Amino acid sequence: MAASDPRFVDAYRSLSEDIAAGLAVLSCLRSGRGQAITIDSYLDVSWDPPTMAVSIYGGSRMMESLEFTDSCALSILNQEQKGVAQWLGEPGQPLYGVLDTVSTITSPAGLPVIAGCLAFFDLRIVDRVEVATHVLVVGEVTACGSETFDSPDSRTDSGRRMPLVRWAEQYGTFTSRGA
Repeated sequence: MAASDPRFVDAYRSLSEDIAAGLAVLSCLRSGRGQAITIDSYLDVSWDPPTMAVSIYGGSRMMESLEFTDSCALSILNQEQKGVAQWLGEPGQPLYGVLDTVSTITSPAGLPVIAGCLAFFDLRIVDRVEVATHVLVVGEVTACGSETFDSPDSRTDSGRRMPLVRWAEQYGTFTSRGA
Protein backbone atom coordinates (compact mmCIF):
# COMPACT_ATOMS: atom_id res chain seq x y z
CA MET A 1 0.00 0.00 0.00
CA ALA A 2 1.43 3.40 -1.01
CA ALA A 3 2.00 6.13 1.57
CA SER A 4 -0.42 8.36 -0.37
CA ASP A 5 -3.23 5.78 -0.09
CA PRO A 6 -5.87 7.00 2.42
CA ARG A 7 -5.97 3.49 3.93
CA PHE A 8 -2.25 3.75 4.68
CA VAL A 9 -2.75 7.12 6.36
CA ASP A 10 -5.62 5.66 8.43
CA ALA A 11 -3.47 2.65 9.40
CA TYR A 12 -0.61 4.97 10.38
CA ARG A 13 -2.93 7.15 12.46
CA SER A 14 -4.36 4.11 14.23
CA LEU A 15 -0.98 2.52 14.94
CA SER A 16 0.58 5.79 16.10
CA GLU A 17 -2.04 5.88 18.87
CA ASP A 18 -0.10 2.97 20.40
CA ILE A 19 2.80 5.32 21.12
CA ALA A 20 2.49 6.34 24.76
CA ALA A 21 3.30 10.03 25.20
CA GLY A 22 3.73 12.29 28.19
CA LEU A 23 1.49 15.34 28.13
CA ALA A 24 2.71 18.88 28.50
CA VAL A 25 1.47 22.42 27.98
CA LEU A 26 3.35 24.81 25.75
CA SER A 27 2.77 28.45 26.62
CA CYS A 28 3.93 31.86 25.45
CA LEU A 29 2.92 35.50 25.66
CA ARG A 30 1.21 37.34 22.82
CA SER A 31 0.43 40.99 23.32
CA GLY A 32 1.15 40.44 27.01
CA ARG A 33 -1.50 37.69 27.36
CA GLY A 34 -0.82 34.02 27.98
CA GLN A 35 -1.40 31.55 25.16
CA ALA A 36 -1.24 27.78 25.72
CA ILE A 37 -1.88 24.42 24.11
CA THR A 38 -1.60 20.80 25.22
CA ILE A 39 1.07 18.87 23.36
CA ASP A 40 2.44 15.34 23.38
CA SER A 41 5.23 15.72 20.81
CA TYR A 42 8.28 17.12 22.58
CA LEU A 43 11.74 15.90 23.48
CA ASP A 44 14.99 16.89 25.05
CA VAL A 45 17.40 17.22 22.14
CA SER A 46 20.69 17.96 23.87
CA TRP A 47 22.15 18.38 27.33
CA ASP A 48 25.02 20.60 26.16
CA PRO A 49 23.68 23.13 25.56
CA PRO A 50 20.33 22.14 27.11
CA THR A 51 17.94 22.15 24.15
CA MET A 52 14.39 20.91 23.58
CA ALA A 53 12.07 20.63 20.57
CA VAL A 54 8.29 20.66 20.31
CA SER A 55 6.04 19.87 17.35
CA ILE A 56 3.14 22.25 16.68
CA TYR A 57 0.54 22.11 13.91
CA GLY A 58 1.57 24.84 11.46
CA GLY A 59 -1.97 26.19 11.01
CA SER A 60 -2.75 26.50 14.72
CA ARG A 61 -3.29 29.69 16.68
CA MET A 62 -0.44 28.61 18.94
CA MET A 63 1.98 28.45 16.02
CA GLU A 64 0.79 31.87 14.93
CA SER A 65 1.52 33.16 18.44
CA LEU A 66 4.97 31.52 18.42
CA GLU A 67 5.82 33.50 15.28
CA PHE A 68 5.53 36.71 17.35
CA THR A 69 7.84 35.69 20.18
CA ASP A 70 11.33 34.43 20.84
CA SER A 71 10.48 32.41 23.94
CA CYS A 72 8.02 29.85 25.29
CA ALA A 73 7.63 27.59 28.31
CA LEU A 74 6.95 23.86 28.55
CA SER A 75 5.04 22.53 31.59
CA ILE A 76 5.16 18.74 32.06
CA LEU A 77 1.77 17.69 33.46
CA ASN A 78 1.20 15.40 36.44
CA GLN A 79 -1.45 12.67 36.61
CA GLU A 80 -3.96 14.95 38.34
CA GLN A 81 -3.95 17.53 35.54
CA LYS A 82 -6.13 15.66 33.04
CA GLY A 83 -8.67 18.51 33.11
CA VAL A 84 -5.98 21.03 32.18
CA ALA A 85 -4.79 18.78 29.34
CA GLN A 86 -8.32 18.37 28.02
CA TRP A 87 -9.19 22.07 28.28
CA LEU A 88 -6.04 23.31 26.55
CA GLY A 89 -6.21 20.49 23.98
CA GLU A 90 -9.71 21.32 22.73
CA PRO A 91 -9.76 22.81 19.24
CA GLY A 92 -11.16 26.29 18.81
CA GLN A 93 -9.97 27.73 22.12
CA PRO A 94 -10.13 31.54 22.38
CA LEU A 95 -7.00 33.40 21.36
CA TYR A 96 -7.09 35.43 24.56
CA GLY A 97 -8.20 34.25 27.99
CA VAL A 98 -7.53 30.53 27.51
CA LEU A 99 -5.50 30.48 30.75
CA ASP A 100 -8.00 32.52 32.78
CA THR A 101 -9.45 29.38 34.40
CA VAL A 102 -6.12 27.53 34.76
CA SER A 103 -3.90 27.98 37.80
CA THR A 104 -0.49 29.25 36.67
CA ILE A 105 2.73 30.57 38.11
CA THR A 106 5.25 32.82 36.40
CA SER A 107 8.51 31.28 35.19
CA PRO A 108 11.89 33.02 35.55
CA ALA A 109 11.44 34.27 31.95
CA GLY A 110 8.05 35.78 32.87
CA LEU A 111 6.02 33.11 31.05
CA PRO A 112 2.91 31.30 32.31
CA VAL A 113 3.64 27.83 33.70
CA ILE A 114 0.96 25.39 34.87
CA ALA A 115 0.89 25.38 38.67
CA GLY A 116 1.63 21.96 40.13
CA CYS A 117 3.35 20.66 37.01
CA LEU A 118 6.08 18.03 37.34
CA ALA A 119 8.69 20.25 35.73
CA PHE A 120 8.90 23.35 33.59
CA PHE A 121 11.39 24.60 31.03
CA ASP A 122 11.81 28.15 29.73
CA LEU A 123 12.90 27.99 26.09
CA ARG A 124 14.56 30.66 23.97
CA ILE A 125 13.48 29.80 20.42
CA VAL A 126 16.56 29.25 18.25
CA ASP A 127 14.99 27.57 15.21
CA ARG A 128 11.70 26.73 13.51
CA VAL A 129 11.72 23.84 11.03
CA GLU A 130 8.71 23.05 8.83
CA VAL A 131 8.04 19.31 8.60
CA ALA A 132 4.92 18.22 6.68
CA THR A 133 1.92 19.88 8.41
CA HIS A 134 3.86 20.77 11.57
CA VAL A 135 6.65 23.05 12.71
CA LEU A 136 9.42 21.82 14.99
CA VAL A 137 10.15 24.65 17.38
CA VAL A 138 13.65 24.26 18.81
CA GLY A 139 14.49 26.09 22.00
CA GLU A 140 17.55 26.46 24.18
CA VAL A 141 16.62 25.93 27.83
CA THR A 142 17.25 29.16 29.75
CA ALA A 143 15.65 28.09 33.04
CA CYS A 144 13.98 25.00 34.45
CA GLY A 145 12.47 23.88 37.70
CA SER A 146 9.94 21.81 39.54
CA GLU A 147 6.78 23.13 41.12
CA THR A 148 6.10 21.98 44.68
CA PHE A 149 3.21 19.56 44.57
CA ASP A 150 2.34 17.73 47.77
CA SER A 151 -0.72 15.65 46.91
CA PRO A 152 -0.03 12.11 48.18
CA ASP A 153 -2.08 10.69 45.28
CA SER A 154 0.41 12.05 42.75
CA ARG A 155 3.43 10.23 44.18
CA THR A 156 4.66 6.66 44.08
CA ASP A 157 5.86 4.79 47.14
CA SER A 158 9.35 6.19 46.44
CA GLY A 159 8.01 9.76 46.61
CA ARG A 160 8.28 10.50 42.88
CA ARG A 161 5.43 12.36 41.25
CA MET A 162 3.61 10.65 38.41
CA PRO A 163 3.29 12.04 34.85
CA LEU A 164 0.09 12.32 32.84
CA VAL A 165 0.34 10.05 29.80
CA ARG A 166 -1.84 9.65 26.71
CA TRP A 167 -2.12 6.25 25.11
CA ALA A 168 -4.75 4.94 22.67
CA GLU A 169 -6.86 8.10 23.16
CA GLN A 170 -6.95 7.50 26.93
CA TYR A 171 -5.28 9.31 29.81
CA GLY A 172 -3.35 7.51 32.52
CA THR A 173 -0.07 7.20 34.37
CA PHE A 174 2.37 4.58 35.58
CA THR A 175 1.97 2.32 38.57
CA SER A 176 4.64 1.44 41.10
CA ARG A 177 6.75 -1.62 40.39
CA GLY A 178 6.02 -4.62 42.53
CA ALA A 179 8.64 -5.62 45.08
